Amino acid sequence: MVPLEEAVRAYLEAMARVRTENVAANHFSIARRFLDYFASRRTADVATLRRQDLLAFLDYFSHRREVTMPANAYNLGLEFLKRLGLFCLKRGWVGENPAGDIPFQEIEVEAPSVLAREDMERLLEAARGDDLERILVGLLGEVGLKKQELLNLLLADLELEGPEPTVVVRYAGKLEKKSRRVPLPAELAGVLARYVDRLRAQGAYNPFSPLVTVTGRQVNNILARLCRRAGIRPVNPQTLRDTAAAHLLFSGRSAEEVGRWLGYTPRGYQLEFLPRFRLWIEAAQSGKASSPSSSGEKSSSQSSERAPGRPHSGA
Repeated sequence: MVPLEEAVRAYLEAMARVRTENVAANHFSIARRFLDYFASRRTADVATLRRQDLLAFLDYFSHRREVTMPANAYNLGLEFLKRLGLFCLKRGWVGENPAGDIPFQEIEVEAPSVLAREDMERLLEAARGDDLERILVGLLGEVGLKKQELLNLLLADLELEGPEPTVVVRYAGKLEKKSRRVPLPAELAGVLARYVDRLRAQGAYNPFSPLVTVTGRQVNNILARLCRRAGIRPVNPQTLRDTAAAHLLFSGRSAEEVGRWLGYTPRGYQLEFLPRFRLWIEAAQSGKASSPSSSGEKSSSQSSERAPGRPHSGA
């Protein structure tokens, strides 16, 4: 028998060693409300918790002070319960995760703003005269990095040798041991190789130096200048990240694969990535949004089963 309060404490201690400070703070806050709600059962066996008990807690948690909290708050509470249940299950303290099959609430999302393929080509062409600009546009608009991920890249994160060049995106803080590898398009890999060779020739190569020595504001300014040069509407790094996702989907990649490459968590994939791109697919097919393909239709290499409207089973 493991008392409920002891199980929660053990989970929080283990979670705090590997999760970011923000995630840890959220879970500690939810844990306090959780133990307050189950105050009479703190010393009871954690295995006595049932699905209906957790649903009752979620109802309490999402209707605090007679105010209905947004779906995001409900989902944060549910994520805590799912992770706590899985932690206890792995240690043999419970026979099953009582929160395992409780669904997340859908959150209201908007379709992403995506550049049409012709506009993306104009932007790439505008950037081809300068390797740094081409690298910025490529990593944001072809690879789909977040702006901060781009700024955090080191020269050592480039893996340009071999038939499949990749960039390694590493996580900071307590997640520093985690990373993801994302393939690089051939042209972009060639520009990066030329950029690195030039640094070596100048004696300026240090694998632990930043790949790009610009600030977030400078990235925005460079993009604004390139958009004017290309004659297209202004875009920001998020627009380019969404454009990269759309182009990858239309090239035949599965929604799961694209979501993984872009670094979405399982919850973010289910609640943000899939709903947003389903809306965009519907809008593109009806002519209400830009499509990556010049004709406004899907490429022949992509089956409907691989579109975000129909993710693979297990997504």
